[in-house]
Amino acid sequence: MEQKGICGARKKKSKEPCRNRPLENGRCRFHGGLSRGPIDKEKHRKSLEGNKNAIKTGEYETISYDTLTEDEKVLFEMVPEDVEKQVKGRYKLLEIRTRRLMKRYNEEFLKAKPNYKFIDRLEEALTRIDSRAYELIRENREFSANESEGDTSSLDNLVYIISKAREQRQKS
Repeated sequence: MEQKGICGARKKKSKEPCRNRPLENGRCRFHGGLSRGPIDKEKHRKSLEGNKNAIKTGEYETISYDTLTEDEKVLFEMVPEDVEKQVKGRYKLLEIRTRRLMKRYNEEFLKAKPNYKFIDRLEEALTRIDSRAYELIRENREFSANESEGDTSSLDNLVYIISKAREQRQKS
C-alpha cells in the first residue's frame, strides 16, 4: 500500500494512510522521520548548562553563587548584611537580580530600535523585585524588634514572626 513519495503511515482518527512527503527513512516528520531526542542524556544535560534562551526579563532566573560572573561575585560580597542570617542570602540574590535586570534594561534601551514592550516588562519586573526586597527588610525589622524582647533563637519563633508580618501586610 505504501507508495513512493508519501509517508503511508495510518492516521489515528481516520485510519487513512498519511499523504505527507516522507523524509530519508520513508516516514514523514509526524510519523518517525525526525529525531526522537538525544541518545546520551548526560551529554545533552551538559550542553544545556548556562543556556539563557528562555530568559525574558530575568525576574525568575535561578541564581547560584557558582553561576555569578566575577563582577557579580564582588557585588555579592559588597551587599550590606544588616538583615538576619535567615534572609541575608535572599536579600543578596535580589540585589544581583536587580543588577541583571538593569543591565538588560540598559542594553535594550541603547539599541537602535528598542523594544518598548520588553522595556515595560523589565520595569514591571523591577517593581516586583523592589517590593520583595522591601518585604524582606520589613520582616527583618520585625524580627529585630522581637529579638530584643526575648529569646528568638528557635526556628519556630522565626516562622511565627514572618507569618505575622505577612498577615499584617495582607490586611493593609
